[in-house]
Amino acid sequence: MSSIRIKQIDAFTRKPFSGNPAGVVTDASGLSSRDMQHIANEMAVSETSFILPADDPECDLTIRWFTPSREVDLCGHATIAAFHALAEEKKYGLTVNEPQTFLVESKSGILTVDVEWKDLQPYIKMSLPIPSFFPFPDDYSLLCAAIGIAEIELSKKVKPQITQDGYCFIPLANHDSLKTLEPNYMLMNKIYERHDIKGFAVVTTDTAERDYDWHLRFFAPSLGVNEDPVTGSANGPMGVYLWTNGLLDPEKKFFSFRGYQGYHMNRPGYVTVNMLIKDNKVDMLQIAGQAITVLEGSIKTHSNIPEKL
Repeated sequence: MSSIRIKQIDAFTRKPFSGNPAGVVTDASGLSSRDMQHIANEMAVSETSFILPADDPECDLTIRWFTPSREVDLCGHATIAAFHALAEEKKYGLTVNEPQTFLVESKSGILTVDVEWKDLQPYIKMSLPIPSFFPFPDDYSLLCAAIGIAEIELSKKVKPQITQDGYCFIPLANHDSLKTLEPNYMLMNKIYERHDIKGFAVVTTDTAERDYDWHLRFFAPSLGVNEDPVTGSANGPMGVYLWTNGLLDPEKKFFSFRGYQGYHMNRPGYVTVNMLIKDNKVDMLQIAGQAITVLEGSIKTHSNIPEKL
């Protein structure tokens, strides 16, 4: 019987039972893809991350992410959680108050992860691929029905748009609409089948708090995640979305945003988004945050007991 050490870590928060929970296996050597999928399904959180030795000699490690139903190409909160766990276990040379930079092999390419420290706790910055945005390829009425809003509740300043990775960004005019929307997961899955759109980021810049630049909710039923508490891979592209649509100061070269998410699920957390502009284009995109471990133990992947007694 094999026993694998595993942790559950709340990311994009420093308070237990808030933010976005992720499973983390810091040593997944010897696990098959099937094992990883079974573990992710058993953990029943939106994503579980698995750390492996790197195949690329230029990289420090490999990370893979699984939802309960499938492997995904990118996950922000489970990466923040993974490096929090590595720092906690002092793996890969991580030492308190000593900053370190990692090159990480992933299905989204080579990512840069910086581990810094705040109040003796790891503060993790993760690079993201810079997305491109395209018009939503269908009637807005279908999209609004899937989100559970009236078309009049859409923003008048910017239109719904999709990324090449299959995320759809849907801007709303006010926060009340974000609170009261009624998602139709069946229709979301139909849009996924028709257009390969797997994630729906519903967002508004109508925030009551000056500390936050937008509020966001994220739905991905086709990935086995009806609603995600705090989504790094959706909050990061929001900076690019605002820049692409001319909603930011064109004279500025560096932006630092804070996206707020999870309130509607009683798991509030926030994502810091850093963005660098060069030659009138986004040259660097980064998400950052902290995390806290809430559970640690072991999980058994095989049994010697026969299925039929």
